[in-house]
Amino acid sequence: MKIALVHYAYPPVVGGVEFVMEQHAALFARHGYGVKVVAGRGEAGRPGVVVEEVPELLPGHPRNAAVQSELEGVGPGPAFDALKAELEAKLAAALDGCDVVFVHNMMTMHFNLAATAALAALAAAGSRDTRFVSWVHDLAAVDPGYGLAERLPHPPWDLIARPPENFDHAIISAARQAQFCELMGVGPDACPVVPNGVRHIRLLRLTDNVRKLCRRHGILYQDIVMLQPTRILRRKNIEFGIRVLAELKRAGHRALYLVTGAPDPHNPATRDYGQELKALVVELGVEREFHFVSETFDVTDDDLVGLYNASDLLFLPSRQEGFGLPLLEAGVFRMPVFCPRVEPMQSILKHNVNLFGLADEPADVAARVVRTLGNDTGYRARKEVVRNYSWDKLLADRIRPLFLG
Repeated sequence: MKIALVHYAYPPVVGGVEFVMEQHAALFARHGYGVKVVAGRGEAGRPGVVVEEVPELLPGHPRNAAVQSELEGVGPGPAFDALKAELEAKLAAALDGCDVVFVHNMMTMHFNLAATAALAALAAAGSRDTRFVSWVHDLAAVDPGYGLAERLPHPPWDLIARPPENFDHAIISAARQAQFCELMGVGPDACPVVPNGVRHIRLLRLTDNVRKLCRRHGILYQDIVMLQPTRILRRKNIEFGIRVLAELKRAGHRALYLVTGAPDPHNPATRDYGQELKALVVELGVEREFHFVSETFDVTDDDLVGLYNASDLLFLPSRQEGFGLPLLEAGVFRMPVFCPRVEPMQSILKHNVNLFGLADEPADVAARVVRTLGNDTGYRARKEVVRNYSWDKLLADRIRPLFLG
């Protein structure tokens, strides 16, 4: 399938719509779709995305400036008609072979009405083999700042106040949807809400290693991700964390337990302990949930930062520590800490530390983990963003249906 994105401009031109289009282009390309951007100005910037410039789409193009001046008078005249015809021909050639054409904001804004008219004519004359979708970010017709009320009944201004023929619609918010429905006289089923998304993996500044780990195990989509950044030593008491993990799973939570170290095959002590831990993992049925990260890659300082960013809490069940540096690291990342009520760990931090006894039942500690995170509004907000506003989620749930109508 080949997807086209059409707008006045595209990055490196700076703008909110341009920014969203760039994310759409990257999303579609990553999922294997052919992507073509048609804009007055722009650069591809990434593999799988082709940009074709049609300079006359720019609102500031001299041809459009002449048209806008003409429209200030009696209405469309020779300048408008000539630019519309030229753009219709250029856009027809640029969009040839595209299965879906997402037109961002141009069908509801007045910055280049000749281009709006050309796109409306192409959709009206074309077959339904090419699906045109108006992606609505803004509505000039209902924005009093533009002062268009007196012009809207007259062509070509009326184009932005009525639904164009053979166009589907996507609206970025429920508020915009309500405005669109009232203006266009359509029901909400005709203009589904497709909100803007967030590139959460990029915002978290994950290294390539951590990004791949996250994608492989769905780390950012889990309910609870526990991180223990330690070596494999018996005093680290990793078996207790595994039992807590098993209790979280038993209670119906999607949980992961990441331990940064890996058993050293050349050190009999850590090798034997690692084998015991792996046997316990199998016994408790958490093979998919427990991971020695260093069995996948050697964890660098930058990787560790990414692991902190990708995790939800620090779980450090050590029977003894000389100091407990991970508690300070967790504090920097505003991460809840779970550790035993032993020195020196219980005295390092006063805030966001949850102490438990080494003899406590794993089920009780697991329940405290759930309660603590449930009361953490920052944790809840991040889960909400990832689950509802990640681009992959939006593509699966809201954007792909637009391909079929």
